[in-house]
Amino acid sequence: MSARGSIRRVALVEPPYVFWDRSMDRLRQSEESIPGFGMLMLAAVARARGYEVRIFDAKGSGESPDRIATGLLAFAPDVVGFSATTVSIANADRIAQRVKAAAPQTITVVGGAHVSAVPERTLAAFPALDYGMIGEGELSFFEFLARLGDGGGVGDCAGLVHRRGEEVVANRRAPYITDLDALPRPAWDLVRGFPHRFHPSLLSYRRSPVATLVTSRGCPFSCSFCDRSTSGKLGRYHSTESVLRHCRHLVDLGVRHIIFYDDLFTVKRQRVVEICEGFLAAGLDFTWSCNSHPNLLDFETLRLMKRAGCWQIAYGIESGSQRILDVVKREVRLPRMRETLRMTRAAGIRAKGYLMIGHPTETFETLEETAEFLRVVELDLCQITKFTPYPGTPAYPTIRAHGAFTEDWERMNAMNFVFVPSGLSEAALETQFHRLYSIFYSRLDVLRGIARMVLEEPRFLRQLGSSAWVYLKSQLPNRHFRRGILGRRCPTESLAS
Repeated sequence: MSARGSIRRVALVEPPYVFWDRSMDRLRQSEESIPGFGMLMLAAVARARGYEVRIFDAKGSGESPDRIATGLLAFAPDVVGFSATTVSIANADRIAQRVKAAAPQTITVVGGAHVSAVPERTLAAFPALDYGMIGEGELSFFEFLARLGDGGGVGDCAGLVHRRGEEVVANRRAPYITDLDALPRPAWDLVRGFPHRFHPSLLSYRRSPVATLVTSRGCPFSCSFCDRSTSGKLGRYHSTESVLRHCRHLVDLGVRHIIFYDDLFTVKRQRVVEICEGFLAAGLDFTWSCNSHPNLLDFETLRLMKRAGCWQIAYGIESGSQRILDVVKREVRLPRMRETLRMTRAAGIRAKGYLMIGHPTETFETLEETAEFLRVVELDLCQITKFTPYPGTPAYPTIRAHGAFTEDWERMNAMNFVFVPSGLSEAALETQFHRLYSIFYSRLDVLRGIARMVLEEPRFLRQLGSSAWVYLKSQLPNRHFRRGILGRRCPTESLAS
């Protein structure tokens, strides 16, 4: 099927996130600067079907809604497709408003995790967004465009959210895409200067240039904080041959490190073994990193991954308290987690941990358990965020039974305590947040590892120095920051107020 009728030109937009005030812009140097992988796939399908397509990545560039709207109007698309999360959905609407004011005939469509989770609420809240698409869009979005271009009815398109008079209607969900190999190669060539101008997040790669790749969809686990509205729980996978083709193409473009952004790259052990053996047989010159669940890997597989170029594995740890894990990540036990981290390091692979604080049922006692965990656990890097009950997550429907929840979509970026568990305060959580970071990053083994990374990849020195200076300058007036740093070895209760 090719572009036809009145729809010829398509713009794909990632709106800017809402993080800090403008004085914090230099922190963007430590963030990722490439469109999301889903956007690259949509662009590839659009081009394969004959549409003229352009990507506008404000998430990576940090450009304002006004600036993006100006660029869109210069391109004059027939359709603007937004890929928006909860924290960027309001900026999608701001851009759509500006485009509609100058070119009211332009059709606006929003997809992504937020509209997939709360479709009717999204369109009801943002009148400048004409339509929404639920779930994976590589097939359903283009069925919608084809019908629209032919002047046919779109009201029964699978996955579509639309208005019927004053009512917002969400159609049945489109089927998940089962044959991922049938999709075209991601449109990396539409990213200006790729791969040499792509800057992944700080300390997330071994060598540069870097690229990202997603080789599977769906996650079988049921973590309370994870939204599976877009790709669901059914695992679907690119074949080993397809993964090798993608990696070989990226290496030919000059890429020297690949970050696999699959929710769980290691969910099928035999597939991991086949991919690693394929990397070794092909002799490709690149290193790579991936995400894993603490329960999935054994030492033999880890050693094979290391030989095949694996440099770092990021694990969803979430908490150092077993009681909290029993609430939010029920299948995980701390002894098994610690053994996985020990094996990862023993295999010669760096271990990164993702944690959150402020979970439902969190207390000072569980926060102290996490503090003790961070003092000794075998991790090289740790990223701590603030528990956020996103729409579409298992925690979302009942979250107010566990504390106070302020559902402000523009503040729901995992860097604000929009949820405060019963028995705690936002001020106490802020102090604990800084305290836990201070505990981990004052460890000599962690600091030595970071120093080695900086020596191996000089680009990190400028990024780290610039980001650290801006962050410290902004936080020093914050009493919760000062108390967290200075009180890192004090009893937890003394930090409560």
